[in-house]
Amino acid sequence: MTVLYKLAILATAALATMAAPIDPQVPSELPRNTSAPAIPASEMNLVSAAASANGIYSGRGTWFTDKQGSCGTPFDTNDLIVAMNEAQMGGRAQCGKSVKVTYNGKSVNARVVDTCPKQYCSSGALDLSQAVFKQLAPLDKGVIEIQWQFA
Repeated sequence: MTVLYKLAILATAALATMAAPIDPQVPSELPRNTSAPAIPASEMNLVSAAASANGIYSGRGTWFTDKQGSCGTPFDTNDLIVAMNEAQMGGRAQCGKSVKVTYNGKSVNARVVDTCPKQYCSSGALDLSQAVFKQLAPLDKGVIEIQWQFA
């Protein structure tokens, strides 16, 4: 017998002797304590950009000058387009979808054509074409806190 085989037999025997008998009884009442959060506190920052009940996301809005995105469609900085953050892009799942981007009471509809890498865009963030950004704020502002939703 090989050493590995012997170890497997010993481990199986040890587990068999340590196993507790299974109690087939089902409690008549379910526990009523529901005070524990559904999401662990350590993961709450991952949910910070999640949609509220009305489907509105929040994050940073920046602008870019690329000419081709991850969706494979060439574009121009004058087009009303956005690059969606990796976390919400889901590969190419959001390609071609329309979003409504809002900042300071102004809104613009744009099309998703690219992915913004996670080192630049956290969940909730969008990288906007210059055309979209200019309709919301001057380019020299650089970064704005936006809200957006699928249109």
